[in-house]
Amino acid sequence: MRVVRPALRAASTTTPVLLTGDFNAPSHLDWTATNSRCGYGAVAWPTSTAPANAGMVDSYRQARPDPARDPGNTWSPVYKTFTGGYGYDSHRGDPEPQDRIDFIHYRGPLTVLSSDALWTGNPSQSNPSANAWSSDHAAVLTTFRVN
Repeated sequence: MRVVRPALRAASTTTPVLLTGDFNAPSHLDWTATNSRCGYGAVAWPTSTAPANAGMVDSYRQARPDPARDPGNTWSPVYKTFTGGYGYDSHRGDPEPQDRIDFIHYRGPLTVLSSDALWTGNPSQSNPSANAWSSDHAAVLTTFRVN
């Protein structure tokens, strides 16, 4: 983010800029002093503070500012317990972390109209492949207005 910050500032005055993806870490906007998680208060997760420090805005938290009321979990609302694999079969059945690790950050002439964490399907522990959804993550869907 430090490397692209000057170009980001210049481009985003007239051009909307989006940074999206699976960041594999939660957000500092969710792990706050007033929203304790896993026994921790505020955590400055670098994968969310770096875009924020570059002037980017988390579209989901822009639309839904209260992490307690609207957690927006994207990992893994599909599977509540670990189904095995990745060399960790001994942990099969353990709870899967429930957190928001997929983001749409933006900068520039955009206004967030809405943002949701979405998934569909009905997997079961006995038949995880019954899930019609193509991922173990929920999708983030943000609707913007271009200004």
